[in-house]
Amino acid sequence: MKSRFVRLPAICTLLATLGACVSTGAGGAWTCSAPGLQNAHYTGGDTALIHLQGYSSGNNYRVTKSADGKMVTGTTGNGTAFQCMAKS
Repeated sequence: MKSRFVRLPAICTLLATLGACVSTGAGGAWTCSAPGLQNAHYTGGDTALIHLQGYSSGNNYRVTKSADGKMVTGTTGNGTAFQCMAKS
């Protein structure tokens, strides 16, 4: 039986095609990293969507922005640290 729900990666891919998935206000992109990262979505706000391997979906986690605004860091519910960096 097929799921009626669209998977998050497909949504993110669609939004990226439209320029909204990982874009900053300045039009740049963000790259996120974490141990076991399956998918991530960050647009410059107060939270990042982080989906780790072994979990059926991701969650939004609060981020702390660096002074220059080019990096954010956070921690998932299981204690996994992540960071997202703005591409130049």
